[in-house]
Amino acid sequence: MDVTAATTSEARIQLDSTLSGKGMLDGGWWPYSTDPLAELPALIAALDAQVGTVHRITFNKTLWQSTPRRIAVGGRTVRLGWYGPADIHELSVSGAGRDRLDLLVVPPDTGEAAAVAAMAAAARGNNGSHGTSLLKAEETSDGGSAARTDASSATLG
Repeated sequence: MDVTAATTSEARIQLDSTLSGKGMLDGGWWPYSTDPLAELPALIAALDAQVGTVHRITFNKTLWQSTPRRIAVGGRTVRLGWYGPADIHELSVSGAGRDRLDLLVVPPDTGEAAAVAAMAAAARGNNGSHGTSLLKAEETSDGGSAARTDASSATLG
């Protein structure tokens, strides 16, 4: 994926270019906040454009401000489930041109360098870590200097 400036109307997402399904994750997403109603429209639009129509997203509710059951996007309703992945830093997408996509969820307050590195690692077709483990590994490899920053100034990796 090319590096481009991110705005609040764009989803900061990076997917495995082959979508081979051979890794634990198919890519990563770095939302701007923990408000699902504010964040999901851009994610769903990006996934619709890149891999096909999204029908359902399941999350672990721990990181999110609210737990709506549905969201209207692009003239349709996408169902949301809050019992999903056991790892709090993952979500699963149903539809999207295949049975399921599993994405790393990078916390909004993660520093840019660590977030970009974590999304890139999650998008490697052979990644072997779940979300929380992958985030910890990226923070450790950054020598703990992955300071939290204002996510609004970040770029896609």
